[in-house]
Amino acid sequence: MASTPRLLRLVWQAAPALCGAVALITLLRSTLPAVQLYVTKLIVDAILANAGAVAIDWRSLALLLGLRLGLSLLSEGSNQANSYALQILKDRFSLYANRRLLDRAVRLDLSHYERAEFHDILERAQQSGSDYPVRAIGTLAGAIGNLFSFIGLLVLLLGFSPAITLLLLASSIPALWASVNFSGRRFWLARKQTQSGRLATYLQEVLTQNAFAKEVRLFGLGDHLLGRWQAIRRQFNRESAQLSGRYAMVRGAAGAVANLGYYSAYAWAAVRAVQGAISLGDFTMYTGAFYQAQSRLQHLLQGISDTYEQNLFIAQYFEFLNLEPQIVSRDRVRSFPNPIARGLELRDVTFTYPGAAAATLQGLNLRVAPNENIALVGINGAGKTTLLKLLTRLYDVDSGEITIDGIPIAHFDLEELRRNIGVIFQDFARYSLSARDNIGFGDVDRLQDDDRLQRATDDGGARETIANLPDGFDTQLGKIFDGGTDLSGGQWQKIGTARAFMSSAPISILDEPTAALDAIAEADLFRRFRELTQGRMTFFVSHRFSTVRMADRIVVLENSQIREVGTHSELMAAEGLYARMFRLQASSYTDGDAMV
Repeated sequence: MASTPRLLRLVWQAAPALCGAVALITLLRSTLPAVQLYVTKLIVDAILANAGAVAIDWRSLALLLGLRLGLSLLSEGSNQANSYALQILKDRFSLYANRRLLDRAVRLDLSHYERAEFHDILERAQQSGSDYPVRAIGTLAGAIGNLFSFIGLLVLLLGFSPAITLLLLASSIPALWASVNFSGRRFWLARKQTQSGRLATYLQEVLTQNAFAKEVRLFGLGDHLLGRWQAIRRQFNRESAQLSGRYAMVRGAAGAVANLGYYSAYAWAAVRAVQGAISLGDFTMYTGAFYQAQSRLQHLLQGISDTYEQNLFIAQYFEFLNLEPQIVSRDRVRSFPNPIARGLELRDVTFTYPGAAAATLQGLNLRVAPNENIALVGINGAGKTTLLKLLTRLYDVDSGEITIDGIPIAHFDLEELRRNIGVIFQDFARYSLSARDNIGFGDVDRLQDDDRLQRATDDGGARETIANLPDGFDTQLGKIFDGGTDLSGGQWQKIGTARAFMSSAPISILDEPTAALDAIAEADLFRRFRELTQGRMTFFVSHRFSTVRMADRIVVLENSQIREVGTHSELMAAEGLYARMFRLQASSYTDGDAMV
């Protein structure tokens, strides 16, 4: 039950006034059963006392019946008020709990998302956090209400027979044991199924999402993938059926014990009434109390069992909330230099991806002037994109440091650092939102600035793309929502490039900015490249050497290290790796069979 106090604090933070209202209503509802039974006893005794009497006390009977009616109406009203307040509380808490989960998700480091274990934790948290905390609120409120009601009924029962009271308590214990035992088994079964469940969900996405639709049909993958998905789900159903079958048998035996306890108490009360030891009103009250007390106790014990099970799942929600980002701003930060005066420097920078055996970058040293254009070149896996991720602190270096005007980038406020770097990565996001959003997200504070939006669109070469959209910037992109317009790969590339130019940051990072562009669009972009990057420090990655040669300097990476640095002419004259790569690519555009 360790998660319960934390859950209650979370519920209170979400809606303190509603929590107080639910507590008061629960307290009122819990006192009514015992009071109603006592008034019923008074009514039965009054009826017997007036039976055959010459002068019937109609006034007392009317008052008792009116009181019983009032209590019934109050009970019904409190039930409805409780249902309403609980539903509103659940809705508000669900919003709050999911907001907390999503807020934590967007603040965690990129390295978290590259571990399978993290995705298991996230999957469990999403399943548990969206449902179980809300269910636990209702369960806890019901359990507290049943506890207070049971205490009130217990007072009546102890006046009749402590031994009978103990019998009723003891006969309910097997049901509690069964519930708790199988609650734990259900939890561990669900936890064991996490990764297989994620695979089934992924297969379902492959079968239904547009990104996979062409290949699924062209390669005839539908039946094969559907069979794999169905095999997982059928296995889940078999495991669930086995557990449910065992639980039904044990629960049935526990129910038989509870019934035996109840009818033993009922029989003893009947004997005492026949013997004249208690009145008929007492018999009515006590037998009603037997039934309600056992019912309340069983509901209370079931609530404890449910709370136990829900706590197991809620712990998975808190397990995710307990994750902490490692890349954060320091308590005392330095202001980002504006403008940049001395430039950027890599000092013996080494970095290894979490879980990797070898370093991706090792011992990098480089100085970059404030307005310099740097091209990064190398074979796939040389570390070009990784270096760009280090500049934006998506990862932190293992050793060495990256400085701007002599200040390590870890000393800047993280959000301020990223605001001062405009980025487009080769795997840029394609949001199924409006064109305005897709471009404006480059500087979300200026999302409604149409002049800035239009300038970024022009700079990114997306003017014609936007002009051809039915609603311009307000056109829904993608096909997953009504009225959406899909774009070609090159059109998306222009939208992504415009997003990068939305920012007026002093540092620009362009990772394969022309990968999906045709030759004409690429030539147009780089014809204006000097103008677009004027006054900015620019890093760009490209495998097209016609683009690379425009850079002020070219940095060649190989085997995790910087092998060459220089202008196009200098590197060609050096006859090193760059020259070999350039000539090899150039040979593919000639009629000859030139070989390196």
